[in-house]
Amino acid sequence: MRKIFLGKSNLKVSQLGLGCINFGSKTSESDSFELLDTYIENGGNFIDTANNYAVWAGGNGKQSEETLGKWISARKNRKDYILATKLGAYPKDINSRDFSNMQGLDSKTIKEEIEKSLNNLKTDYIDLLYLHVDDYKTPQEETMETLDEMIRKGFIREIGCSNFQTWRIESARNICEKNNYKFFSAVQQRYTYLQPVLDADFFPQVAADKSLGEYIEFYHDITMVSHTSLLKGQYLKDEITLKVYDTAENREKLQKLRAEEKNPVSWVLKYITEQFGGSVALFTTNSTKHLVENIKYFEE
Repeated sequence: MRKIFLGKSNLKVSQLGLGCINFGSKTSESDSFELLDTYIENGGNFIDTANNYAVWAGGNGKQSEETLGKWISARKNRKDYILATKLGAYPKDINSRDFSNMQGLDSKTIKEEIEKSLNNLKTDYIDLLYLHVDDYKTPQEETMETLDEMIRKGFIREIGCSNFQTWRIESARNICEKNNYKFFSAVQQRYTYLQPVLDADFFPQVAADKSLGEYIEFYHDITMVSHTSLLKGQYLKDEITLKVYDTAENREKLQKLRAEEKNPVSWVLKYITEQFGGSVALFTTNSTKHLVENIKYFEE
């Protein structure tokens, strides 16, 4: 499968990443194992999870990491893939599943959650650790210093951010340059072929708008990783179902895409990977058939 380096790091990842958000919750353990095996067997190597995913599916949040941990222990192939997880958005109170009480990015939380993720994933290190959401209450200096410490201790190899505003990424860069810390190699943001309306509110998600694209292209040292790439089946429908994407321009783009492309889903995924000088599109599915169908579009 076609691969690119994440930023200026030495992590070379498949441009089609496997999103594991539903593993252990909506996707059974056996089906999750089959998807992981199929992905690796077909040349994929970029696996994406988080410490809180199953919270949104009614679980304790850890099911995705724990399912991956069981697979990692069973397959004993840890060096064959790049493993990414996230922290910062897990609720302080599991009984409150909205985004009003996220853990944040203070030093204590980062260290504790990294340890928990390592235990869940049954691994000694995390290849790429994302800050899942921004935390304006914690000094950014504290966050970046703690991440650098975790890198130096070998718990994580590279860092990234998700759902960050452009100016906050630049602020983190300045802190890293001043203190000689390792900077983000990837930013995971909501991005797809259709563009949301200007006043769209995806809180706590941040859509990758024009300014972020210009930022990435200017610096060339941070790679875009797209989530919500397919808008939950939007490209298989004739009508736009999400109000924040319902514009005349998007209706025209969707109509043209569906008329001209035999496989609009694969086309959109490939389109995403061609943006910003080369990006990664995360793909989430319960079907190995659908996974293989899309992987063929990313063969080297």
